[in-house]
Amino acid sequence: MDSQRYKKLKLKTPGVITTQFGGQTRGEPVHPGLDIANKPGTSIPAFEDGQVTSTGHTTNGMGNIVTLKDKYGNTHQYGHLQNANVKPGQIVKKGQPIAKMGATGNSYSPSGGDPTHLDVRIADANGRWKNPKKYLS
Repeated sequence: MDSQRYKKLKLKTPGVITTQFGGQTRGEPVHPGLDIANKPGTSIPAFEDGQVTSTGHTTNGMGNIVTLKDKYGNTHQYGHLQNANVKPGQIVKKGQPIAKMGATGNSYSPSGGDPTHLDVRIADANGRWKNPKKYLS
């Protein structure tokens, strides 16, 4: 994919989608995010321009996270990360690397293999879940 197209259009999926938005997971009858599996340390891009609102470790099973708010008021949460490459308050551009894929929190593999994956969840300003797949090509 050439850099001009990458900047203007949707992002390439950084791995294989293992759980679709609205699918089922071990702990959720309806998954509000999108799970994408790849090797540990795979670079995770921001799915949209925005400002980083938080980074760190959660106690809700998402492990290490990066959360950002986009110009439309949507909140993007990237979970199960190995580490974050950004800090709260930082402005990021769509496609900019923000973290590395990991297996923190309650990360597991539906197939029983390597549990490394990204769980990305996007909520609108009213807290309604949005399908993250629309941000990918």
